Amino acid sequence: MIRVKNVRAGYGDGPDILGGIDLTAAAGEIVTILGPNGCGKSTLLKCIAGFVRPRGGTVEMDGSDVSNVPVHEKVTHHRVGFVPQTDNVFSTLTVADNILLGARHLPAAECHARYAELMAQYPSLASKQDRKASALSGGERQILSLARALISDPKVLLLDEPSAGLSPLMMHEVFAAIAAIRDRTGMCIVMVEQNAFEALGVSDRAYVLSLGKVAIEGRSEDLLADPAMRHLYLGGEPPAAERRPRLAVVG
Repeated sequence: MIRVKNVRAGYGDGPDILGGIDLTAAAGEIVTILGPNGCGKSTLLKCIAGFVRPRGGTVEMDGSDVSNVPVHEKVTHHRVGFVPQTDNVFSTLTVADNILLGARHLPAAECHARYAELMAQYPSLASKQDRKASALSGGERQILSLARALISDPKVLLLDEPSAGLSPLMMHEVFAAIAAIRDRTGMCIVMVEQNAFEALGVSDRAYVLSLGKVAIEGRSEDLLADPAMRHLYLGGEPPAAERRPRLAVVG
């Protein structure tokens, strides 16, 4: 379980980008963070991951305050996997070497066992494991970045815009892979996304940020059906006969 309570955060001497955020994410669900550019989505994810320390409030994992725990300790002691938006694979390394980089802290026997499991789960990577990552398509590179995060068997997976730069077909494949990870492992997955419709299609719940605060939160299916949500944040009008479910509107 991740619990973010009244978190404020920013960079350097600048103003707060997050102005008091509350968020929860449980095992076995995908929680998506949505909102316009500059609203604080990636900053919130970096607070959870440990790249940014909150100026106020707390980040908890399984009941422990990890607000000031650095990234490497969250990876090793709290079993957190993080996939950044850019530079998420090493182009000059092989597929195998990219994946094994995520298991440097594991015993050799466990590392080899986890690698074999991943090759069975992702046959498209297995068939190219000796090729350099630069030879992969955009979607394959994103799957590779997921596999590298998964080799350490995390309990929590944090994804920063996993569909960035992908074609619609590749985007669908990546989101399907993320949903499969949840269904297969019962992992807690939190992701930041710009492609709201597609992300909500595989998510269980979502938070919409605006100006550093939670504007709307609710079940993904309710957010997709809500007229105000679609008009303000999804760029589309719902059918006239569509009913509006009840949502948790904050503020």
